[in-house]
Amino acid sequence: MKQTRIDSTPRFSKSRRFAVLAMVLLALAGLSEAILRFALGLGNPVLNVPDATCAYILKPDQNVFRFFAHTRTNRYGMRSDEVSSSRSPDTLRVLFVGDSITYGTSRVDQSDLFTERLHKDLPAVLHRPVEVLNASAGAWAIDNELSYIRSRGIFQSDLVVMVLNDGDVAQPRSTIADVGDDLPSERPATAIGELYSRYLRPRIFHNARHIDAGDTVAADSATIGMNLADLDAVQTLVTGQGARMVLVFAPFRGDVPVKSAKPRTILQGWAAAHHVAMFDMTPAELGYSSKEITLDNVHFNAKGHGVVAQEIERLWPEVVGNSYAK
Repeated sequence: MKQTRIDSTPRFSKSRRFAVLAMVLLALAGLSEAILRFALGLGNPVLNVPDATCAYILKPDQNVFRFFAHTRTNRYGMRSDEVSSSRSPDTLRVLFVGDSITYGTSRVDQSDLFTERLHKDLPAVLHRPVEVLNASAGAWAIDNELSYIRSRGIFQSDLVVMVLNDGDVAQPRSTIADVGDDLPSERPATAIGELYSRYLRPRIFHNARHIDAGDTVAADSATIGMNLADLDAVQTLVTGQGARMVLVFAPFRGDVPVKSAKPRTILQGWAAAHHVAMFDMTPAELGYSSKEITLDNVHFNAKGHGVVAQEIERLWPEVVGNSYAK
């Protein structure tokens, strides 16, 4: 008699297989979310907030780790240490004001910014305590920077240093709407969602992104005139509060030396006419390729920030003089 073989292998129903698959996908999604969030900082961008006078500022009191870099802001939205309401008479206080070149982007660690390097190194150069403040935000134009000084003051600083690149000379006032893609004002629900919406979707579907108008060199004479008038206003505010105004010209490395030549000449002419000292980073940048010192031909990487800091320190006696040294 032929015996019927009984198959003891368990059989899974379609619903059970679907449940197992769903659990596996959920676990993978959870693992991906954890890696993106805790290793790369996605889902936790550095935030900007609307501001009635400046259009927007970095959100105050942030402490963010993202793309292996630390960003910390104080109560005034500066990417620097807290500022005391009163300054010690023995301490030199220097306020740097600028756009994303000074802010440094969230891809450069706070300790690597040229402002932080100067904060560390200048006391040895000048033989006195030095505080360095960094009031900046991505895509700010000169008019935004003037508005910050006009609304907040100069925090009893001895020097107010305007950091300008070749795109700033003809850049109109910036708003969050102008550069919304790179100026998040709220945290995304998930890290995976931010990866898709901010980085993958624009590349997959070739979506046009809002860009920083200051990343390109324009030649709008009317806007140039307004920006130079804004620099006049900055100088009036700074000198009216007993401080001195200084310029730093840090052109985009990808624009040196041809595209940056005209903005450089314009700023040199303004500085000479108004007796304002100017640090020119052009010669220092020419010693390196764009790949060596920038993230994207525009923004400095950590090495680029080091180059800027070293050049400012080297030129300090010539540009600023020894009146602030002891």
